[in-house]
Amino acid sequence: MHSIIKIASALLFGLVIAVMWLSNYDRYAVEIQSQQETLYGSLVLPKQSADKPVPVVIFVHGDGPISSGSYGYYNPLWQALAEAGVASLSWDKQGVGGSSGHWLGQNMTQRAEELSAAIDWVSKQPNLDSQRIGVIGFSQAGWVLPSVLAQDKRLKYAVMVSTAVNWEQQGHFQTVQRLKSLGQEGQLLAQNLDYNEALDALLKQRVPYKTYQQFITQSAPQSYGGKVMSRSRYEFVINNMQVDASAMLEQVKQPVLALFGDSDQVVDIHQSIDTYQSKLSGPFSYKVYEEADHGLFKNEHFAGIRKDSIWFGVKMNWLGADGLTEQFVADVLSWVTTHAQLNAQGALVDGE
Repeated sequence: MHSIIKIASALLFGLVIAVMWLSNYDRYAVEIQSQQETLYGSLVLPKQSADKPVPVVIFVHGDGPISSGSYGYYNPLWQALAEAGVASLSWDKQGVGGSSGHWLGQNMTQRAEELSAAIDWVSKQPNLDSQRIGVIGFSQAGWVLPSVLAQDKRLKYAVMVSTAVNWEQQGHFQTVQRLKSLGQEGQLLAQNLDYNEALDALLKQRVPYKTYQQFITQSAPQSYGGKVMSRSRYEFVINNMQVDASAMLEQVKQPVLALFGDSDQVVDIHQSIDTYQSKLSGPFSYKVYEEADHGLFKNEHFAGIRKDSIWFGVKMNWLGADGLTEQFVADVLSWVTTHAQLNAQGALVDGE
């Protein structure tokens, strides 16, 4: 079994290297200072030379220990943006790669401070156009982007991918979907949801970790399933579970595009869309892709495959853009080039 894992790991590493080698962009290592931490990341620039500073899209990760390239997930977007003359900026989350700190020690305010630090960094780079900065955020970034968009007009537009608005509501939705996927319904489902509500109430009290463990041991129905959180994950959850982006959304004036998959089992996409439509002050567009999951991967290729498995990483890098739902990359590219005022050749519209 260990030999199979080693082979799969080597294959995944080889695929990532091959993708980078065959890419149409140049990738540079960068350092960004945010508060007391140093973030190591990637600046992706088009290979073709540019006479003027190029526009840039800042990538903001979702949950988990994610590298600057999200282990290959961002590559189709980086490729398409580079072809259009647009740069991309991303970084290893805290405690990942070379970045200091630890992502489980952060709250959403601190993650927003990282984005602000990245905007400051971009504004100091002579080869990047500080007047044409956009942002794309995935999943958990729905609790990061709104406050920065509301407060920093250097961001000209945003793309939200599979994002939620209210942490507790998102967690409840995800639990319901997990239990239903186990075939639960009726009284059994109601029993487990009552337990989940009691668990949330306990977490809101920020009880000691041992109290949480005792509650799980004594009260969790066997049919509930789920994993006991590690101490660090527990601290992360109680520090963030009351996050709600609704109020900040009302202050966002920039154009926002929201993209979702109809098979998302993590985020209630209809609740997110309804909230964005009612709260956002600026122009808002959205799209729901058919037969696509939370990561906007095609169900036909990735249904039933654990997203944290090596085989998923191998398949994702092997398929590239073909593994993502149709038009996702094209829709992001169209939105970015329109709001960065670029034509099809990557030049400024009307010579601006």
